[in-house]
Amino acid sequence: MENVSTKEKLSVISGSCLGFIGILIGTSLVVTFPTLIHEFNTRLAVVQWLASGYYLVATITMSATAYLMKHFPLRRIFMLAALAFIPGCLISAFAQSIGMLLIGCMINAFATGIATPLMYQIVFHSIPQDQFGKYNGIVTMIKSFGPAFGPTYGGLLTYLISWRMIFIIVLPLLLVAFGMGMYSLKKEKVETASTPFDYLGLVLFGATVITFSLVISNLGTQIHHPGSLIGLLIGSIVLLGAFIYENQHTKRKYLSFRIVKNKIVRFRLISFFSLQFMNLSLVFILPLYAEEVLHYNSLITGMLLLPGAVIGALLSPASGKIYDKKGAFFTLALSSGFLFAGVTLYLISFKFLTAFLIGLIYIVFRLGYTFGFGNIMSDAGKYVSAADHSLVSSIFNTFQQYSGTLGTSLMSSIITIFEGLGLSEASAILTGGRIGLTILVIIAIALIGITVYVRQLEK
Repeated sequence: MENVSTKEKLSVISGSCLGFIGILIGTSLVVTFPTLIHEFNTRLAVVQWLASGYYLVATITMSATAYLMKHFPLRRIFMLAALAFIPGCLISAFAQSIGMLLIGCMINAFATGIATPLMYQIVFHSIPQDQFGKYNGIVTMIKSFGPAFGPTYGGLLTYLISWRMIFIIVLPLLLVAFGMGMYSLKKEKVETASTPFDYLGLVLFGATVITFSLVISNLGTQIHHPGSLIGLLIGSIVLLGAFIYENQHTKRKYLSFRIVKNKIVRFRLISFFSLQFMNLSLVFILPLYAEEVLHYNSLITGMLLLPGAVIGALLSPASGKIYDKKGAFFTLALSSGFLFAGVTLYLISFKFLTAFLIGLIYIVFRLGYTFGFGNIMSDAGKYVSAADHSLVSSIFNTFQQYSGTLGTSLMSSIITIFEGLGLSEASAILTGGRIGLTILVIIAIALIGITVYVRQLEK
C-alpha cells in the first residue's frame, strides 16, 4: 500500500471543504421555507426553487466538468469554484427580494457544480487505487457533514439571528479552504484541448433538464390545465432527442456517455441517482412535516435529522474500508436493506410521527445512505480506464444533483396538488407525504433488485 503525502491529504480535505460549503448552503435553506414564504409574501411552489433550482444549476455545471478536468489544471478549477462562492454568498445575504436571493443561490450552485466532482477527481488523481475506498470514504464523510449540519445550521441561525447569516458565516471557512487548496494542489500540466468544446451540446442538455424540471415542478399548479404541461413534456422529449443526436454525431467534446455502455456502470449510475433522490426527498418532506404538522420552530426542526446525519457522516470512512475488504455486494446489500427499512418505517408511521421517531428512523435510513453513497461511485470507477475517472466523477455527480431537483420538485408538486384541492397545509403535507413515501419505498425495492442483479453480472 503506497504512502499518501501530507500535501495530498490536504488537497483532498480542501476540495472536500468546498463541496461541504455548497451542500451546507443548499440543505440549510429547506428549514427556512416557512420564514421566507412569510417574509417575501410568496408560495411554496416559488420558494422550493431555492432547492430544486440550486440542484438544477449544479447539474448543468457538473455536466461540463469532465471536459474542464481533462484540459485545465485542478488547481485552476479549484480557484474558480472557491472564488465563485464569494459573490453568491454576498448577493444572497443582502437580497431584498426572492428574485435576488434566487440569483445569489444560483451563483453558489454554479460553484457547487464545479466543487462536487472536483473533490472526487482529486482523490482519483492523487490517491493510489488500493486506497480509493478509504479516501472516497473520507471525502464522503466531509461532504456528508453538509446535509448533516445543513438543516440544524439553517434552523439555528434563522431562529436566533436571521437566515441571512447562513451565507455570511461560511465565508471564513471558504477562505481557509482556499488557502489550503492553493498550497497543496500541484501546478500540473494538462493535455491541450485538441478538440473544441461542444457548446451546442451543453445548451441542449441544459434546455432538456430545465424543461423536464418545469414539467415536474408545475404539476402541482397546472394539473387541472394540462395543456402547458403536455407542451413542456413534448418539448423536453424533442430536446432530449436533439441532444442525443448531437452527442452521438458531433466531433466536439462535452459529456461523453461511453462509460454507461458497461452494464455494471450503468446500474451503478441508476443506484447513485436513486440514493440521492430518496435522501433529498426526505430532507424536503420531514422539515415541512415538523414545522407545519407538529408545529415545531425552525430550531427544533433543524435538529431532528442531525443525529442520523452525523452518525452517517462519521461512519463514511468505515464504510469505505468495509467496501475495500468485503467488496461491493456485501456493502451495497447493507445499504439497500437499511434504505428500505428506513423509508418503510416512515411510511407506516407517517400519520403518528413524533420528533423522536423522525430522528430515530432517519438514523436507520442514513446508515443505508452512508454504505451506498461513496462506494457506488468507487465501484463504478473500477470498470473504466484511468483516463475515464474524471468522466465517472462528472456523470455520476451530474445525475446525483439532478436527482435533487426532481426529488424536491416532485414532493413539492404532490403537496401542492392537495393544497389546490382545498386541504389545509398540514393536511396536504400528510396526504402528499404518504404518496411521496410510497414512491420512495418502491425505489428502495428496486435498489435491492439492482444490487442482486449486478452481483450476477459480476459473476
